[in-house]
Amino acid sequence: MIKTLQFFKYKAYEFRWALLSGILIGTSYIPFPPWAVLFCLAPLWIDVVKNTENLRTTFAKGWLTQFVLTLIGFHWIAYTAHEFGQLPWSVSILALLLFCAFMHLYIPAAVTLGKWLQKKFQLSATSTLFVIAILHSLLERVWPVIFDWNLGYTLLWQKLPVYHFADVLGFLGLSALLLLSNAFVGKIWIDHKDSKKRALRLSAIVFVFLVLNFAGYFHGKYWNRSDASVKIGIVQANIGNLEKIYAEQGRGYQDTIIAKFLSLTDELMARHPDTQVLIWPESAYPDYLDEHYSNSPNYQHLVSGLSKHQIPLITGAYSKDPRTDENKDRNSYNALFLLSPDGRNLDKPYRKTELLAFGEYLPLSDTFPILLKWLPFVSNFGRGQGPEVLEWNVSNDDQLLWGGQICYEGLYPGFSRQLSKKKANILVNVTNDSWFGKTFEPHQHLYMTLARTIETRRPLVRSTNTGISTVILANGDVLQQSPLHEEWVGQHTVPYLERAPQTLYVLFGNFDWILWILVLIAILVRGVRNAKSRDA
Repeated sequence: MIKTLQFFKYKAYEFRWALLSGILIGTSYIPFPPWAVLFCLAPLWIDVVKNTENLRTTFAKGWLTQFVLTLIGFHWIAYTAHEFGQLPWSVSILALLLFCAFMHLYIPAAVTLGKWLQKKFQLSATSTLFVIAILHSLLERVWPVIFDWNLGYTLLWQKLPVYHFADVLGFLGLSALLLLSNAFVGKIWIDHKDSKKRALRLSAIVFVFLVLNFAGYFHGKYWNRSDASVKIGIVQANIGNLEKIYAEQGRGYQDTIIAKFLSLTDELMARHPDTQVLIWPESAYPDYLDEHYSNSPNYQHLVSGLSKHQIPLITGAYSKDPRTDENKDRNSYNALFLLSPDGRNLDKPYRKTELLAFGEYLPLSDTFPILLKWLPFVSNFGRGQGPEVLEWNVSNDDQLLWGGQICYEGLYPGFSRQLSKKKANILVNVTNDSWFGKTFEPHQHLYMTLARTIETRRPLVRSTNTGISTVILANGDVLQQSPLHEEWVGQHTVPYLERAPQTLYVLFGNFDWILWILVLIAILVRGVRNAKSRDA
């Protein structure tokens, strides 16, 4: 027993810096203040590069860091598994632990590969720090994850003006700069034992960060201009999960949900009669909204409620082709519609392209259809044809192009870049975050979606079922936000440019990876030369 306790005590001491890094990252991500983003990974990296350990131990340390940060930042996975998957809490917690164990393995992969390169090319400890930072940045861009986060988003969350440079580098590029800051902190800590010298050089990092924020503030001022505007009304009906499930399965509640949205719309229009367009959230209309369903009772209920206001509606709903094989499961789509007050589709619906595994489609169900029978609670939607804009002819001479995103499509920078290239004037994101409760997820999802505005410099309207609904302008201003899990209506005046220029990020994407690979090669070449000079 004593030997066992001594073993765990030794291991806890050996892995203390990896544990610390996990805590620092987890408590610096949304919704926490980003208090440690400039140095959160430094304890892990310093420990790895200074110790002559085997690669297995290096990987284990990186794994512990990613496990801890995932457990803190993504604890909502357990709640979602319980609420959406209807799993018991014991199984939901197990699902969370499995998620923590495997989802962010690029973190241990980066430190392990960096350690291997250190040994292979006889790199110094400080050079290896920058190798690990670059590898981390490159891997987080390509590693398959469900919730594609990075440290750059924390800058927008806390309104640190350096985020304005995302229209050049993207938020992955900003994340790379923060990772390099961690490498510089590690270098200072290793190179300078004197506390005064350390403090002086660490202050220099803070000074550079402040200068970047100062420059970012003025960089963002360019986007204060506009030449058009539209008054948008958002309706947040706060529909419960059980009602959503029953409505989706056609077990009633459809009429009740439509009536609730129409009632809140009446309230909105009574407060703001000058509203020009209504936006309801994802699957707000819990039925098919294609024109070939216009004779259905639900469709008629919707049109009768909208007709008195005589303004168009953008809403999430379901879509289905007029002639499909009813024996197939994937004949329905999660879609976004632009509807006239008299029920006409003003443009073809946008059908969701990026589907959520186990939420909107069942992996391998095409090959093994029996899985659909075993897991009947998993929706199995068809996949759309990619980013599309919805055209609204405001008048004979005035057209507004909406760039539609459904739920977490807003997390994909490339998706919004394509919408911008298709000349979208305003991005519109419809979401249902009811499955996540009052956890961190609604705040994380919000700011990770709003980030697309900075990268493209297009305003973004976000309409949600349970919150958080809001608007972010092209200059980064976030307008009034709705409360979580409450009924809410609000109007926002959204200025925009009719012919907004394309940002460098839209044109070239995350081009900075080329620079980081060149720097990585330069470090390795230098390491080889230094090794040869030592052997000579």
